[in-house]
This record gives sequence, C-alpha cells and structure tokens, in this order.
Amino acid sequence: MFNLIKEDFDENSDDILNSINKMLSKQDKNKEEKKEKDKE
Repeated sequence: MFNLIKEDFDENSDDILNSINKMLSKQDKNKEEKKEKDKE
C-alpha cells in the first residue's frame, strides 16, 4: 500500500518539478525580452 502511494507521489513530483521549471524559464524569457525592449 505504501509503495503505491510513494510511486504516485514520485510521478507527481516529477510533474510538479517540470511545471516549476517551465514557469521559471518562461519568467526568465520575459525578463530578457523586457531588457531588450528597454535597450531600444
């Protein structure tokens, strides 16, 4: 029983980490674009 829960959690934690990484990379992109606009 516990192993099943742990496996589910591991899968979910990967999804969560991927989501966080995507959000962070998107945020970085937006910052870079803003800097480029400010330079012009």
